Amino acid sequence: MREEQLLFTGDHILQGTTSVILPPDGDMTAYLDSLQYLQTLPLRYLAPGHGYVMSQPHDEIAKLIAHRLKREQKVIAGLQQLGTCELDQLVMTVYDDVASHLIPWAKKTLLAHLIKLERDGQVVCHDDCWQIL
Repeated sequence: MREEQLLFTGDHILQGTTSVILPPDGDMTAYLDSLQYLQTLPLRYLAPGHGYVMSQPHDEIAKLIAHRLKREQKVIAGLQQLGTCELDQLVMTVYDDVASHLIPWAKKTLLAHLIKLERDGQVVCHDDCWQIL
């Protein structure tokens, strides 16, 4: 709603939680780029698919970007700590702050982070094992 500067976000931006990025359709680079784009819009409100209308849209978007980049750093740190490892091992290190029932979802988003990092030339996968380059 342009006149009200209200953006309906669906599941792109949620209140109180972050979206799960599901490869192959979900792409972490595209997700981060889309959040950066939203930062350029004249917004007053976000209306998420779950939660209440948010009145500080640029702050909320900045928090999401910061969260994703912080998680990406945990992925890199996890690989540095573990060395070459499979997704199941890495998810327990990178998402050590997530409830166990959410680990299957975290694993999907972890894969999205790894695919982004691989595309960025920072990690590589051989025989389902990931490592830092």
